[in-house]
Amino acid sequence: MKNFNSLLLLIILSLFGCQDYFDLERPPQNQWTTVEEFERVPIALYASVYGGDNWNIPYVNYSLFKTSAGDDVAWVKDASWGYWRNTSEHNQWSKRNFNLLYRTIGAANDALSFVEDHDGNPYPDASPEDIANDFNRILGEIYFMRGMAYYYLQTTFGHAYQPGGGNNNPDIPLRTEYPSSLEEARNPKIGTTEEIFTFILEDFKKAAELLPEQYIDGLHHPSYIVRANKFAAISMIMKTQFLRGEYTEALQAANIIIDENKGVYDLSEDPIEAFNKSGLDRGREVIFYLPFYDNTLSTPHHLSVLNHTYENNTMCNWSETRMSITAIRALNWMDNPKNDTTINQTAWRDKRFTQLMAVRYPKSLAKPGQQFDSRGEIQNETTIWPFKFYRGPGLFNTNVPLIRLAEIYLTRSILRFNKGDLAGAAQDFNMVRKRAWDESVAGPYEEISAGNLTAEMIHNERLIEMFNEADRVEYLRALKMDIPNGDRGAGSEPYTSDAFIWAIPVDEKIYNENLN
Repeated sequence: MKNFNSLLLLIILSLFGCQDYFDLERPPQNQWTTVEEFERVPIALYASVYGGDNWNIPYVNYSLFKTSAGDDVAWVKDASWGYWRNTSEHNQWSKRNFNLLYRTIGAANDALSFVEDHDGNPYPDASPEDIANDFNRILGEIYFMRGMAYYYLQTTFGHAYQPGGGNNNPDIPLRTEYPSSLEEARNPKIGTTEEIFTFILEDFKKAAELLPEQYIDGLHHPSYIVRANKFAAISMIMKTQFLRGEYTEALQAANIIIDENKGVYDLSEDPIEAFNKSGLDRGREVIFYLPFYDNTLSTPHHLSVLNHTYENNTMCNWSETRMSITAIRALNWMDNPKNDTTINQTAWRDKRFTQLMAVRYPKSLAKPGQQFDSRGEIQNETTIWPFKFYRGPGLFNTNVPLIRLAEIYLTRSILRFNKGDLAGAAQDFNMVRKRAWDESVAGPYEEISAGNLTAEMIHNERLIEMFNEADRVEYLRALKMDIPNGDRGAGSEPYTSDAFIWAIPVDEKIYNENLN
């Protein structure tokens, strides 16, 4: 992983920057003469989506965009931060993500074209072991990262999927091959909602077929230890099928992840253990993570906008996403956040509250050692903030989990519930809730029975578990539920609303003739 940024190859940096480049029938480039050299492709793809600095990390920006739209957060009313919540505004951050993700797709397509040009076998002299353990895995990673790039693009700039029809909206460019001319680059097919989601699902399925279940020391390339495996790919299959409303198929994928991972992933550790690693170690529930322990992968980044502290446990005035009063009341964590500092036992008994969130008290009522917010708008309120990032000894270089087993359990819980399997739904629900239960505060765990479980309880459990992890809006869109406005006002928005679709950059519309 130390060479992620240094291996951002010219295939990424020059994809759309030079017209002469596209005028060549086959531009001169490194043809990856060995399987070992071909390893540079996935390294570059991961780096282009998950590496960079400050505002140049596509996933970090994606998290800010997606979190901003949820009813579970209340943003500080500072006009300078408006670009995160105004989906119709053409801003430099969404433009940057659009361009970087398509450069990733272009690089992936170039590598896949290289394989196709050699009839699927560019290394006929390689040993069967090298093909099975490295080349096929690399192909799987290329499909996985192309799928991830399209997943982030579609869920940001595209329409929600409507089961049974209504998926013919032209959404975003569907680039399936590396362009061989400037004309091809300027006129890509604009994929419909159906076509983009289908393409994403196909890429993740190809990745799942090719990727190993786990990294094996001495068998795989050393840098593969922190990259996607088969269970990460199946997790993305589940998430994509969930978004498509293919609930039976999503349930089957969840079953594989939970029941067939051979004990590699479980919920045996406290919630904090997924968020406090600054090295190769991972929390036992973490299926896929960003290895920010490597300081060449990421300099200080702006997940601080979604976090209570900036560094050294110092209160961060950049933080924007406190928990909404609507959510606090729904969780029964506080009765009157506006005019009271009393936090209910429902919160104190939850390790996710005590380990992964922070409280700021009203300035006028704060006791010694209690923090208050200096911003006038909220300095006289009791506010609850996410405190998930920078929790390891490396601060900014703390790893960031992207796929966790708790999410898989809660997805399976609501899928089972909606299919009438209340016993199975309760079992999954209790797995997550019990892990977070603090017996020192509330005594032995109080299991929720199948007869007492409700869909709202599952929704709220997920709100707590996945708070500030870019999940809330896509979860509700997957269930085809309206998205409440939360503290923004009464009512809700349909899951199909354009309010959750960010504007495609103006420059892209000028450049891409088919978007006009």
